[in-house]
Order: sequence, then structure tokens, then C-alpha cells
Amino acid sequence: MRIVVTGMGIASPIGTGIDPFWKNAVAGVNGIVNIQSFDPAKLRSRIAGEVQGFDPATFLSAKQIEQTDRFTQLALHAANQAMADAGSLESYEPRRLAVSLGSGMGGFSTFESSAARRFQSKSVPPFTVPRIMANSAAAWIATQYGLKGANLTCSTACSSGANAIGMALDLLRSGKADAVVTGGAEACVLPLTMAGFEALFALSTGFNNDPAHASRPFAKGRDGFVMGEGAGILVLEREDAAQKRGAKIYARLAGYGCACDATHIVAPDIDGQVAAMQVAIEDAGMTLAQVDYINAHATSTPLGDVIETKAIKQLFGERAPEIPISATKSMIGHSIGASAAIGSIAAIMTLQTGTIHPTINLAEADPECDLDYTPNTAAQKKVQTALCNAFGFGGNNVSIVFTTL
Repeated sequence: MRIVVTGMGIASPIGTGIDPFWKNAVAGVNGIVNIQSFDPAKLRSRIAGEVQGFDPATFLSAKQIEQTDRFTQLALHAANQAMADAGSLESYEPRRLAVSLGSGMGGFSTFESSAARRFQSKSVPPFTVPRIMANSAAAWIATQYGLKGANLTCSTACSSGANAIGMALDLLRSGKADAVVTGGAEACVLPLTMAGFEALFALSTGFNNDPAHASRPFAKGRDGFVMGEGAGILVLEREDAAQKRGAKIYARLAGYGCACDATHIVAPDIDGQVAAMQVAIEDAGMTLAQVDYINAHATSTPLGDVIETKAIKQLFGERAPEIPISATKSMIGHSIGASAAIGSIAAIMTLQTGTIHPTINLAEADPECDLDYTPNTAAQKKVQTALCNAFGFGGNNVSIVFTTL
């Protein structure tokens, strides 16, 4: 059974909508700016990848806005695009239409604001809990479109979106759904969230006066990741059913691999990353020799980028230097649970266009990062099999494989 992607939607710091996002990704446009959504003066990291010009009032009523957190609003915006892109799903029974969404933090904006109000002895909004709950975005998407099948939310930190896409693949393969709306959403450019990551020394703090060069995966002198936000949504179906209804088909979702390090709650481990990639490729019924592009997890942390590089080298051996790699996060920062969904869209567009977007800010690579990261300028290459990596806290490692038809 072949599962295909028939619709896509995105809200990102470098563009909302697939065409603007991809045009800017290929051009290597930077989306990291000084934080505008709140005063970051008390933080050591005062930059982020924020979705610019986002106005939920263009697609939600005032009452709906009151009832939804920003992460849900971003998810709905991307889902609206993906559903319009996929075309009508009316040929499917509503109870055969599922949602599988990922979010690492859920409605944390509401959590922070409501907690602050409570500490000030003020009342909290009546929809505080429904806005905070991690499954609210999936529930709202289902409600908007009458999707009455399985409604799942995965929260595995930075691999949330990738696991959600993998869970969607499993739903379709097992016959528990005929179509699935899937992906990830996150909105945690927030004071408490960022202070928490600062306490772990995970965020970039040395580029507050030069945000354009702060997110620098694999580069010498990188000092941590840049917080980002956004949403990426895919519509998945069986290939035969998609063809029958005349749907446009972007790519095939061929494989999903998931493995836990079981070693440390925040530090990455090579074995788990190797296992996730290997399982995904095996699940796709493919060989290592067939992978010809990797959309890397590549957060721009000193340790993480080295570990991912070593994992790729350990798995692919002599072929590793030949495989083009790129880091979408170099342009948009790290959007936690949405990152792999956005990276998946980048991988799919690479399959579609034969263009590999660059890893920007890579003037000089870390000596331990010695693979082909498509530095600074896009490359042209016919890609038939793309691997997308997502490695998160808790030792959650996920890889997904997309191929041309």
C-alpha cells in the first residue's frame, strides 16, 4: 500500500503559503529577527523566528480567537491551506478522516498569560484549559472540517511533528483511516519558555545584535539554537484513492523510523539517531544507497550538530560525504514540535523541484562537521529519496522517508 501527500500548508518565519516559503528557502532568506511579540530585555537570548504579519482575524471569528491559543491558530491557518490544496475529501466517510498532529509545548502562551494573571490575583479566562491542552489544535482542525475519525496528538518534544506524521502513516497502512491531516504546530516564542531553554544553555545568546547570523547549523562558533514558531500541515491518502478522485500528488511517504536513546533526558546519542534513520529506510523497503538528500535536524547547538553528523557518517559510511544535506532551521530557527513538519515540506519540495535549499550562515564549518551541508547557496540535483530527521529531548529520535512516485 502506497501512501501519498496530496495537500500542504505552512506558516513560517520566511513565508506563509508553500510558494512564498519555498521561494525564500531556496534564496536563503533569513527569518530571524529581534523579538517583537514581547519585551525580551530580561532575557539573554532576545531573538527569534516569528511568523510575520499573522492575523487570525482573517480566518477566525472574534469568539474563535478568544477560544484558541496562538499555536492552534497557526495550525488552523496551515490546515486551511493544506485542505484547499488537497481538494475536496467529500468522497470519504467523515469517520474515515483522521487528524494526527504534533506539538511539544501546546498552548504555552495561554499557560504563561493565565499563570501571570493568577499570580496577580486576577481572574483567568474561561477557555484557559481548552486553549492550553496540547490536543486543542487537532480538535479544532477536526471541528472545522468535520473529520470524525481518529484524532491524535503526539508530544515528543522536537520530534513531535515527525512522530505525528509517522502515526498518520500507520493509521493509513493499518486501514484505520482513509485520509489523515497531519503535521505539527508550535508557538513558544515566550518569556518563560525561552528562560527555561536559557537555563539549559541551549539558546544562542551571542548574536542579539546580529540576528541574521545567529542560527548557524554546522558552523564554527555556533552557540545554540534560536527559538522559532510556525506550523506545517500535510494531507495524506492512499495512492489509489487519491488517483481515483483526481488529486494532485506531491510525493510518497514511504517510511517511518522511531527510536529512543534511553540514555539521557536532554543529551543526544548517536546510536538512537542511527537506529531511527535505519529503521525508516528499512520501513520504506529501500537501501542506504537510495537516499540522495537529508533534511537534517540541525538545530545549531554545539553538541547536537556534531552528533547528527557522526550518526550520518556511521550509518552511510563512505557514501556520507556524497549525500547533500541542508538545515531549514538555519533560516527559521527551531520551532520545536513544528520543525519536522516544516522540514518535511522542504524535503517534499526538493523532490518536486530538483532544488536543494541552502544551509545559510555556513562561512566556515566546524571541523567535526565535514559533510556536504549545501552551504549558503542552493544546489540543483534530481532527488528521488529524501530523509527528514527530527531528534528531541527525552532521547526521541525520528526519521521519515519521502520519495518521488
